[in-house]
Amino acid sequence: MSLEVRGDRVLIAPIPQREHETASGLYTVEHDTPDVLGRVVSAGANVADVAVDDVVIFPPSAGQRVDFQGERYLLLQSDELLGVWEQA
Repeated sequence: MSLEVRGDRVLIAPIPQREHETASGLYTVEHDTPDVLGRVVSAGANVADVAVDDVVIFPPSAGQRVDFQGERYLLLQSDELLGVWEQA
């Protein structure tokens, strides 16, 4: 079973940003850090700005949480996306 997105919506698999390395090399964990990065899982036919597997940036309050087959996703309107993470 798959989840197909319609219209101008984008389905995102959030990338947790929970670990942070300090200047001394120690890792700290922040439990309340909101997800603001994610990988595009599916995009509707009216979305031309992003493609599947792009890493995108979005505001912490964006989208609707969707639980599907034991996984957590966010469903966003394409205009909620702030940008695409370009890796050099």
